[in-house]
Amino acid sequence: MSIPRKHYRRKLDLFSLLVAFVVVGMALTLAYQINLFYGGQMIPIAKQAPAPGSDKVVDG
Repeated sequence: MSIPRKHYRRKLDLFSLLVAFVVVGMALTLAYQINLFYGGQMIPIAKQAPAPGSDKVVDG
């Protein structure tokens, strides 16, 4: 005679969910950074600062 087993439903572990969320976020961030560095267009970066006495006011 066999003893009937109870089927236990696994409870969702919040720490495992947090770790999975962080790993996915880090992977997406790393993929984005690699895409910016190796692929895509060059991001416009200033090669020289504006002259100190220029007439344009940037931040009001």
